[in-house]
Amino acid sequence: MMKSIIRHWYELAVFVAGIVGVVLAIGQWNLLQTTILASLLIIHLHFFEEMGFPGGFPWLGINVELHIDERDATKWDLNQLSTLWGNEWFAVLVCLVPLFLPQWHWLSLAAVIFAFAELAMHLIYFPLSLKLLYNPGFFTAVFGLTPITINYIVRAPMTRLYHWSDLVLAIVWIIFNYWMAFRGPVYKKLGGDEAVLIHGRGSQQGPAIHGSS
Repeated sequence: MMKSIIRHWYELAVFVAGIVGVVLAIGQWNLLQTTILASLLIIHLHFFEEMGFPGGFPWLGINVELHIDERDATKWDLNQLSTLWGNEWFAVLVCLVPLFLPQWHWLSLAAVIFAFAELAMHLIYFPLSLKLLYNPGFFTAVFGLTPITINYIVRAPMTRLYHWSDLVLAIVWIIFNYWMAFRGPVYKKLGGDEAVLIHGRGSQQGPAIHGSS
């Protein structure tokens, strides 16, 4: 049961997005809360786009982001458990925590910066590296996270809400959680468990955009 959940975590992410959508629809939320919940919904659809359909992001992350030239997935320091850990850790700490601690403005600013970091990766870095516009996660980053965040920036009094110290703390928070999620000892330990190797769509032979799905 647990192995099945771990192996198909990115498919279950769609149901998580659905639950967040229901909460968003039935509740009465202010601008910040709406932005956070909508971003949390989209980030879970983002996981599915990267890992499920069309999929292929494991290859992209290993070969393009980390510059490890290895197509044999069994040799990657990566599996379903470590990707579940990394993605959900980051989603909870960066995208969800601001909902409960709105008085700490740098937390919500971190979520804003993260959305634009996703945009830069999927709209600029990956397309330039692959020489193709589409890459796994492109649609949810460009047409999901970005409009939600822009709407918040346009409507929120940014200069009154945030100060330079919030920017510094937000960047440090993002870097720390990225390290914990994808570089830290827990991630590396989980990544060494061969019992839950990645077998997601497009993960072993290359990205789906190269026809491997």
